[in-house]
Amino acid sequence: MHLILPLLLCLVGVSTVLSRRRRSNGYMYAPQQLSDATHLLPAQWFTQILDHSEPADTRTWQQRYFTNDSFYEPGGPVFLMIGGEGPADPIWMVEPYWVTYAQGLNAYMLFLEHRYYGMSHPTEDASVDNLAYLSTEQALGDLANFVVSMKESLGFEGNKWIAFGGSYPGALAVWFRLKYPHLVHGSVATSAPVEAVINFKEYLEVVRDSLATVSEDCNTQIKEAHQQLDLLLLDQTGWDTITTEFR
Repeated sequence: MHLILPLLLCLVGVSTVLSRRRRSNGYMYAPQQLSDATHLLPAQWFTQILDHSEPADTRTWQQRYFTNDSFYEPGGPVFLMIGGEGPADPIWMVEPYWVTYAQGLNAYMLFLEHRYYGMSHPTEDASVDNLAYLSTEQALGDLANFVVSMKESLGFEGNKWIAFGGSYPGALAVWFRLKYPHLVHGSVATSAPVEAVINFKEYLEVVRDSLATVSEDCNTQIKEAHQQLDLLLLDQTGWDTITTEFR
């Protein structure tokens, strides 16, 4: 059982590394510096529908978003960055690659934070009942409602809309284009796992590489610890040990 503690320490290490790498909207690396910190734009708030699957449900909540019109010229496209499993960081409005695209194409930029992440809280808490509203379908509904409203309020009905996202938000960008082709004209999906896979073993390569940044020996200990856990799962005594060690 001496390997259980190293296993836990390695898992804490990799979770820290992954959280640093993934940042706000699913891209592996967020911009490291701002050319001018004063360009960070203030948050804005959109009155969002809680349950898009139930038209009779009139409950709403405030969803955070950011805009950047620095490069926009009338008739230019509208770029929509989709938030993912983390806070929407306004640094993305002034530094990443899509800003270069916006500058070259005179685009208007929008960044919508994903429900239940950052400061976008649809419910008072994250109880099991309330987490029923945390789903891909509801997130796509948020995007559709947001785009319809922004088209009207900003006068962008005739503009081309392009969705951006990386990793999970990249998948959302593709699905948004597929489900709501009348609202978005195209999508740019970076490292987007758009095909649902039950046993997504390829992601373990990311975990393995992250563990190695904590310690070269970490992957070895993880492997040995899993072998021990396999043995413990063979009988009731082992189950009791696992329950005690992992609470």
